[in-house]
Amino acid sequence: MNSRCFPFRQIPHTTRLFLDYLDFTASIQQFYPRSPRFLDWAKDESLRIQYSGERRERLAEILSRQNRTWGASPQTLENIAQFRAGACAVVTGQQVGLFGGPVFSIYKALSAVKLADETRRLGISCIPIFWLATEDHDLEEVNQARIPTPDGQLERLAGATQAKTDAPVGSISFGPEISETVSQAVALLGQSEAAKVLAECYRPGESFGTAFAKLLVRLFGDFGVVLLDGSDPELGT
Repeated sequence: MNSRCFPFRQIPHTTRLFLDYLDFTASIQQFYPRSPRFLDWAKDESLRIQYSGERRERLAEILSRQNRTWGASPQTLENIAQFRAGACAVVTGQQVGLFGGPVFSIYKALSAVKLADETRRLGISCIPIFWLATEDHDLEEVNQARIPTPDGQLERLAGATQAKTDAPVGSISFGPEISETVSQAVALLGQSEAAKVLAECYRPGESFGTAFAKLLVRLFGDFGVVLLDGSDPELGT
């Protein structure tokens, strides 16, 4: 596959403010004192972090419990151990949508992995964390996915899941109807590893939260991505 990188100045409708920020012009620095290049200031920022050992230990225990429940990889458990020992974290996140939600969920996780890798090259112990926005209440938004068809179109798939009004989507469980939605996805994807993973993660009895978490474990276990369910009641104690 051929790939090309275009500068933002060639992208239509890019704002002057954004371009000035990328160039880190003198006029922009009074509003944005830090360079857009993360590695320019990561070292200094890491030295400013103040996070008590007691609080770090408590969070590490929660991360370990959550990730083991979802079948965490050895790499992920090692990253949690590094966090317990004092590592920094690059954090991203997304709503827990059907079949992983929008494709930028994948890009977010990969960006966290890349930034953590670059940070470690500076001599800073750092791990990638993906926050699961299970407390989101917009079921209509997350209960759908679009998958390319053989002719290049996007076909919309949606579950028939019902829930109480304003219920947190992460707690909403799938019934038997999810099997039909998965079958439609498999028909579009063909017999592939991606189709197999979707079928194994999105099953009756799983919730939006657990299915999304198990999917990310399968996709990013080798990268050591640590997941965090933000609605865990222990996080508020």
